Parts: sequence; C-alpha cells; structure tokens
Amino acid sequence: MIHTEPSAQPSTMDTAAFLKHIESAFRRIFSDGIDLMRYLPEDKWLALKQAGLLLPFLDKKYGGRKGSQFEIQEVLRIAGHYGVPVTLRTGIEGALVLQPLQEFGDEAQVAQGLEMIFKGEGGGLGVTEPETSGAAIAREMQSYYEYIDGQTIYVNAAKYWQGNSQSDFLLVAAKERKNGKLAKVIDLLLVPKTYIRCETLASEGLRAVRYAVNRIDAEMPATAVMKLSQSDAAGLRAFQNIFIRSRLQLIGMTHGIMEYTLENLERYVRNDIRFVDYERREIRRRHQVSEILYRYVCHSVSPVAPVAHQLMEANIVKTLATEYTYAAAQMLQKLLGAKGFERGHTAGNIAIDIRPFTIFEGPNDMLYAEIYDQFVRATAEEKEAGMKLDKNQTLLDRLQTDARFAAVARDYTLPEDIRSFLQEHTLTDACALQKIFIGKIIARLFVFVQAEHEDTAAFLLNDIRKDILDCRYCG
Repeated sequence: MIHTEPSAQPSTMDTAAFLKHIESAFRRIFSDGIDLMRYLPEDKWLALKQAGLLLPFLDKKYGGRKGSQFEIQEVLRIAGHYGVPVTLRTGIEGALVLQPLQEFGDEAQVAQGLEMIFKGEGGGLGVTEPETSGAAIAREMQSYYEYIDGQTIYVNAAKYWQGNSQSDFLLVAAKERKNGKLAKVIDLLLVPKTYIRCETLASEGLRAVRYAVNRIDAEMPATAVMKLSQSDAAGLRAFQNIFIRSRLQLIGMTHGIMEYTLENLERYVRNDIRFVDYERREIRRRHQVSEILYRYVCHSVSPVAPVAHQLMEANIVKTLATEYTYAAAQMLQKLLGAKGFERGHTAGNIAIDIRPFTIFEGPNDMLYAEIYDQFVRATAEEKEAGMKLDKNQTLLDRLQTDARFAAVARDYTLPEDIRSFLQEHTLTDACALQKIFIGKIIARLFVFVQAEHEDTAAFLLNDIRKDILDCRYCG
C-alpha cells in the first residue's frame, strides 16, 4: 500500500507555495468568469476565504500565517487581477475588519467575528457619516452608545457609504455618551446585522461591492464594546492607526489593478500606431511608480507594529497610487475608443471602479495638503531627540535633512530648476491652496529619490514641473 503525505494546509505552506495556492484558488473559483456589474456572489467570496485569502491578515494563534507584510500585499495584488471590487473587498475585510478586530477585540469578540468572517458573509467597518467627512470625521462624529446598565447599551448611529454594508456584522465607530455629552475618544462596536437597518445606495461603479447607509437604533449587549484605549489621546492615535495602515496597504490593491490594466492593454491595443505607443509608455511609467511604492511598503512597513509614525508616507502611498492607477485606467479606456465605454467592458469597469479610490479614505487634494503639513513639522523622532525645526529654513533644506527621505533615498541629483523652486519657499510661507501643489511635489520627490531607472525619474520630474507651474499660477 502506498502512503501519501497529507497535503499542506495554507496556514503552514511556505510563502511561495501559499501564493501559488491563492493564485490557483482564484483561477478555480472564477473559472466560469466574473460579472463585475453584479454583486460578487457570496459563495465565491466564501470559497476564496476558505482557500486562505485572508490568512496573511490573521494572527498565527487564530490559525493564520506568520506576520508578513509581503504576503498581505501579494494577496491584495493577486486579487486586483480579478477586478477592483475583488481586491477592494479583500482589503476591507482584511485591513479594516480582521486587523482591528484582533488588535482591539477581547477573546470572545474575536471568536464571534472570526466565526462570521470565515463561515458566513463576513464583516465591514462603519465609520463615515452622512453629515461629516474628511479630516473632521473623528471630531464631528455623532454616532454614540450609552450604558443602560452593566449588561446593556443603547446605540444610535448612521453610517454612510460603507463597503460590505450587508455583511453579517459591522465594526461601528462610535463615542460613548454620558450625562448627555459625547466623549472625545472613539470606540468600536461589534454589531451583528440583526441590529442594523440597511438602505442600499445605487453606485455608478463598484457594483460588485454593496454600499449603503447603515442605521442603528437599538439596545444590545454591552459585550459589543471594544475600547481602543482608556485615554483620549491614545484612543485617537489607535483609531488613526487603522487608517494609516489601510492607506499603506492600499498599494497592494492598486498595484494589482495596475497590472490588470497592463494585461488588458496587451490584450486589446495595437502596437503599430505612434500615438498609441506613446500612451502605452505613459501607462508603463505609472506602473513603474507603482512598483516603487509597492516595494517601499513591503520592505518598510510592519504588519504588527504601530504605523502612526508613517502618516506622511501613508498619505503619499494613497494619493500617488490612486492618482496614477486612475490615470492609467483612463488611458486604457481612451485607447479602446467606443469599446471602452460599453457597459461591462473590462476597461470601462477598471476606470469607473478605481475613481472612488481617489476620494475614499480622504480626498487626494486634502491628503496632499496634509503631506505638506507633515513634511514641514518635526517628526516624533525629532521631537524625542529635542530637535526643533527652523521655520525659516527652505523646503530644500528640509528635504536634505529629513530622515524619512534619507532612509529610502538612492544617489540622486535634483535639476537646478526644481532646486531653485524648493529654495524659494520656507516651511511657513505656503497658503492653503499652495499646500496642495507643494504636497504633490513632496510626494513625487519621495518616489523620485527611490527611482532606479532614468525613465521613471524623468517621468516624475516632468510631473513635478507641472506641479510647480500650478503652484505659481495659483499663488
């Protein structure tokens, strides 16, 4: 009798075998195709999760894999080859549900959440509200809970444009209310869908992901409460950490979509027209930038350590990844002519589905202004070392002494016109509008100093010069 060794489980495979297994699972589960104009079937999504798709987000003690940022980025990238909604749902349930659930939940809450994620329709995160958005959301959030007694809370919340809105549960961000006053700190509530009223929204894109307004007006067990911290400052940092990590990891999603765009470029577009060849090169240059950002996150981000100190870098990754991926998708759609505008065509789906990424988790223009602010302020490490920034120093001085740039920079030389612009501005002389364009310049410089190829560097310098013109024009 021949004895065969039992096949390895996804949780115990080495990295190469695991990623090959995930690619095989996608091919098998979507062997009959996928209609991104309809909601992603729950049986297919559950099959992907049971094949191990989310295991890189899951701690080993719960049956997951070793902490590897590379594996997290890779499963997001692989999912991107099957369309924006597929990788988006992977990111939502991995980065915005599984990771905070494990970080802030107690053992009972984690067990409850994992049961619904891996055996049911999963979970989502409820944060944004109809009346608040952008940077003010934490300060202006009105969703609340209050204790009726030691075992029961009352929850009143309205959450807006939530991905995975009709999942088995939502992690709902809310403030505790005492004596009619809302606390400053934000907590999370694990709320099963039996307590949630769902008003489905009709979206222009991302139809394979259900979006809705979720309303909660109910009493429920107090065991739903997840305290992020006992102090206001630490609680706010913990809440922000969720989104900083999500923005960093977003490059896995967009890089997969960028590769998916390139695949369709090769499939549909002819090579023998000079203008078309130019557009093809422009798409590839954006892909090269995406590769740099992808490599940065894989090498410089920890899946378990706090990432609050990487806020500027997270905003750079989020803005440039979404800006360049959206631009590449638009170019592909244009090159296909009328075909690119047929309902359900792959190129059209990519373009319309990727655009919301430039808005979700902070509109890009807002984040570019934040990048400027984060660049001109002392970092936590500089403050700890007793360093104070001279507000009269120029942007060029700051660039040359900023450890965040030095940590990733290769040998580089800035052209004189760009050096001159950076020398014209001190750390405090930009108006609110100029901050956006200078933030774009800083973001592109962060990638430029890491560029290995002359073609990529030249592309980034060209975009920086456009930003300089915009900055001077608006001033």
